Formats: sequence, C-alpha cells, structure tokens
Amino acid sequence: MHPWGLWQAFFGAFVLVGATAAAVLVVAVGPAVARGVDGATGAGIVVAVAFMTVWLTVAIRLRLVGIYRGDRGLLLRHVRRSRLLPWSEVMGFEVRAARIGSRATVRDAIWVRTRDGAHEAPVQRRSRLRGWRKNTGPVLSAADFELTLAGLREAHASAQPGGGVVVR
Repeated sequence: MHPWGLWQAFFGAFVLVGATAAAVLVVAVGPAVARGVDGATGAGIVVAVAFMTVWLTVAIRLRLVGIYRGDRGLLLRHVRRSRLLPWSEVMGFEVRAARIGSRATVRDAIWVRTRDGAHEAPVQRRSRLRGWRKNTGPVLSAADFELTLAGLREAHASAQPGGGVVVR
C-alpha cells in the first residue's frame, strides 16, 4: 500500500524527465553516430547515456521500494539493494523505530525477525512528531500500517508447515 501523494508525483516527474531526456538523446545522437563521430563527441555520448541510465535506474528503484510477499518469502526492496527472506527463516514481525544509520527516527517501521537478527522493512507509519525522518519507502497512515502488518502476519502463518491451520 502506498497512497498517492506528493512523493509519487515527484517520482513520476523524475521518471518522465529522465525518459524524455533519454528519448531526445537517442533521436539527436543516433544519426550522428551512424555518420561517425570523433573521440570527444563519442566520450560525451557515453557520459550522457551513462547519466541517463543511472537517472532512470534510481527513479525506478525509488518507486519500487517496499516489502513484497510471495510464495518463497519476503522481498525487502530498498533503493540500493534487495533482500529475499525465505519464509523458513522468518520468525515474526515487530514494530520499532525506523533507523538512519545508528540513529532512531520519529517514525515506526516494520521489522522482520529472522534467525540471524531483525531486518528493517522500508515501510513506515506516519508520524506528526518532529525529528529525523527517513524519506524512502511507503509512509502509511496508522490504519494502513496495521493492515499491512496484519497481512504479513497472516501470510507468515499460511506459509508455515500445515498452512497455518490449527486443528483442535
């Protein structure tokens, strides 16, 4: 869950600008490359293409930050890395302060407890408190945050041997 807001509009504009610049670059440079270019022009083209590649990759990664559940486990997708936590390793979920480095922020985050420690998911609960905030990933209302947490707990129970069914 990631409600529509200012950040989504920003990321959409970020992708649109990057895609437009990449298209203009390809249209403008394509014929010149076909005719042949000198070394300096070729180096400029390589730098421009590399810049646009990084631009679009960052824009797309920013949009995809979140926690994804599947049959194999949970995928914690951050801007620079992703981590797949198999259901067999997931022990449960906690709500703790989101962290920037070693510093706690004013927003709570979902933490996934595993056999080798706890991993912060990039899903946070909105907070009106002043202080440090991490501005990547979904920031949910309290109700949506609790729904997400309940959905993760349900998925975890279903993934356990026996399908999470209790027989009495």
